[in-house]
Amino acid sequence: MPVISASRRTDIPAIYGAWFMDKIEKGECRVMNPFSGKVDTVSLKLSDVDGIVFWSRNYRPMIENLKRLHDMGYRFYCQFTINGYPRFLERSSPAVSLAVKTAHELCGLFGPKTVVWRYDPIILTSATDYEWHMKNISMIADGLNGATDACVMSFVDWYRKVDRNLNPVLQSRGLTADNPSAGEMKAFAIAMGDVARSRGLRIAACCEPDVEGHEIPRASCVDSVRLSQVTGKDLRRLPPAPTRAGCGCRASRDIGAYDTCPLGCAYCYASRSREISLAKMKGTKREDMSLGGRTVEK
Repeated sequence: MPVISASRRTDIPAIYGAWFMDKIEKGECRVMNPFSGKVDTVSLKLSDVDGIVFWSRNYRPMIENLKRLHDMGYRFYCQFTINGYPRFLERSSPAVSLAVKTAHELCGLFGPKTVVWRYDPIILTSATDYEWHMKNISMIADGLNGATDACVMSFVDWYRKVDRNLNPVLQSRGLTADNPSAGEMKAFAIAMGDVARSRGLRIAACCEPDVEGHEIPRASCVDSVRLSQVTGKDLRRLPPAPTRAGCGCRASRDIGAYDTCPLGCAYCYASRSREISLAKMKGTKREDMSLGGRTVEK
């Protein structure tokens, strides 16, 4: 029985909660492989789902759906991105105070293992330098006291789509980006780890082999141990299924689609542009969101 990832490719809790619950009611959804174009049907029946890992920067629109999902017997935990960046980097993220409040609410509703805080990606610029990040991390960690026990960190990867979208934003404001060395990233991660641990948080690095070590272990964002804790099932034997170098994730089925998130973060890995995602969102039917707005005949 699979673990469902919802989703690395788009923000289902913030944008597509109604779609997700419709698919839960139907017991399945269709998913297009982003590389081959092959379409598979993924069962979402309770008997076929071991657990769900949600990914989002805004769970507020999903809370009532999560209550309903929990009442139906589904179990899950939430990767919750809270970065606190300026609006020119994150135009649609909730304010840190609201995100922190939501994290506490999720923890209170569904248990102490429900929330994993993601500080991801770390972008070092002339406006968000080392000192800015350390103050920001401390402020967010203080707010999350009692809402989570874990923090996952990662540095920005300068993929082509990130270069295309983020660099013009920085240039338009006269800002420069810093591309830290492996040693500088490791020093940053260790300092961040000290801040996190002083607040009772375990820190891990997502897809950052250069900073991994005794002090900063490899993250397993689809985590068989946490899934076992939230589901009451022994899922520790889930096979490894890394998505790229330094990934500690276990096997799951991701049911989202690239180029469908309109939130418009300047550093987004999953959308070529906000305009493309807005167009796809407007043209997407409830039946085929996970196909990226494309209609595929059954």
